[in-house]
Amino acid sequence: MTIKNAAVFISCLTLCACKCNRTHPGNETNIYLYSFEETAPLTQDNTRKLISDFLGISSAKDLTVSKDENIAYFVSPDDVNTTLEQDLTTGNFAFNKFSKEYLGDFTPKLPGKEEAIKISEKFIRDKGLFPKKAEQLKLVHEGGLRAQSVNGPIVDKLITLTYGRIIDSLQVIGAGSKIIVNIGDKGEVLGLTYRWREVNETSGKRQLKQEELISREEAEGLLKRQIIQEFGATAQYDVKSVNKTYYDNNGRYLQPVFAFETVINLGDKQVKPIRYLGVIPLLKDSPEPLKLLDVDPKAKDQIKMIQRGQVDSSGRGKLPTKD
Repeated sequence: MTIKNAAVFISCLTLCACKCNRTHPGNETNIYLYSFEETAPLTQDNTRKLISDFLGISSAKDLTVSKDENIAYFVSPDDVNTTLEQDLTTGNFAFNKFSKEYLGDFTPKLPGKEEAIKISEKFIRDKGLFPKKAEQLKLVHEGGLRAQSVNGPIVDKLITLTYGRIIDSLQVIGAGSKIIVNIGDKGEVLGLTYRWREVNETSGKRQLKQEELISREEAEGLLKRQIIQEFGATAQYDVKSVNKTYYDNNGRYLQPVFAFETVINLGDKQVKPIRYLGVIPLLKDSPEPLKLLDVDPKAKDQIKMIQRGQVDSSGRGKLPTKD
């Protein structure tokens, strides 16, 4: 899998799974640029507290920090499937304690959908992670992990609930503004991905003027350029829908974008058409690049693990997933 294809894989995994909200602002001028509330500088002590709170490990010695990304990583010396990482810049973090027994013949007793939702939201509240504005949090996808041994039955191993953000009646897409909860045997929370920062809706909210925004025609031109850059000049594409929404780049801003749901044909009979979400900033002068073609190192690691048939930190892998 090339890095180009990896970008497509991650784009589809994180964006298409939640699907764009089909609603539009009632008034085209009511489009805003938001900034996030600033967070205090974090240290390794913050990460160690998370390790204690979520993994029950009081003395985390094997902690490393990536200087380039400012991300702290922890892998338990007793079980490589027990991990936690934290972005010391944003505060975003993820933990996993998906034990090896789940990869065997073990059949967990999973809760039903409604019970799983209650468990996940109680967990988020009890850990002090529930958003200040509860109405912004919305369950956008229910999935999980299934496994099947040779000639054996299909077994549901995990329930995965993905929550997204709703603001101005629009669903936010992108790397941030999501909380993912993995639930296993007897309702135990086995993993959490927390990418959520509070939006500054007072001094950090600015209504945009029409002259600051690009037109749909301009956006379509930029989309074509983006697809050619990523797939080559011979790629053909069909736009299935286009919507205005907001994009959380895990940066400083929550900015408006055009989201084009497309199907791309590479003209190769051996390659199936690709579902692709093209994201174009609405602002003529975007306050920060969206980095749509970048794949973070963690995502690259996940792709490698999938290729090797392993399970990544979100509980997904080469094993069949339950959509």
